Amino acid sequence: MFFKDIIKIKILILNKSNIWKAQNLNLNIVYDDKYVLVINKPTNLVVHPANKNQNNTLFNSLLYYYPDLRDIPRAGIIHRLDKNTTGLMIIAKNMNSYLFLKKELKNHNIIREYEAIVYGIIKTNGIINYPIKRIYKKHNIYMQINSLGKKAITKYFIKNIFENHTHLRIRLHTGRTHQIRVHLSYINHSIVGDPVYKKFQNICLIKNFYKKKINKIIQRQALHACYLKFMHPFFNINIKLFSILPNDINNLINFLKKK
Repeated sequence: MFFKDIIKIKILILNKSNIWKAQNLNLNIVYDDKYVLVINKPTNLVVHPANKNQNNTLFNSLLYYYPDLRDIPRAGIIHRLDKNTTGLMIIAKNMNSYLFLKKELKNHNIIREYEAIVYGIIKTNGIINYPIKRIYKKHNIYMQINSLGKKAITKYFIKNIFENHTHLRIRLHTGRTHQIRVHLSYINHSIVGDPVYKKFQNICLIKNFYKKKINKIIQRQALHACYLKFMHPFFNINIKLFSILPNDINNLINFLKKK
């Protein structure tokens, strides 16, 4: 009779967050407790590592300041902003908070509002309700209005009207990639400085002198995530946070007021 050895094999599942570099990048922290972190993202900062950006992302910075976030999907990042969109972002600091806030986001219970400067005159508040589909061109990702896409709803309110531009307050009812930029471009009011979804017919209305001046004032899309409202995952209270407009958008507004 032979005795069988019982062999235990441990399988190591490598979490991608364990292979990313932790980097000391400055974080502008707006709110911080044991469960939730909210930061004010600057321009020119990618949120997640990708093929072209393995380092110097928000993800890398979070791993430096909060090493325990390695154990949470996406280092606890609940929602994203484009590289050159500034403003408020929520990060969960433990798994329970992450699961709760992700569910709140899916159920549209997290209120996210933005401010933007767009080309052209918008005279009334409105809702844009067009599905958005992801497309691929030369290894880059773009979004377009497409009946086969996912539901996307953007609500906008007029804050100020200038000679050839409008200052909008925007509320997301869904959170598709590039949603605000794609929706506003589709209704022929692309965001000032948007390098991807700009409409040339909008820009052609602006005199060359003003175009050059605007391009010097702001070198990115004039879009800022200015307001968040969400239920705290532990204390069960509403958290409301505001972020003032960054200097480049404020300078653009001041310039447009003088025209």
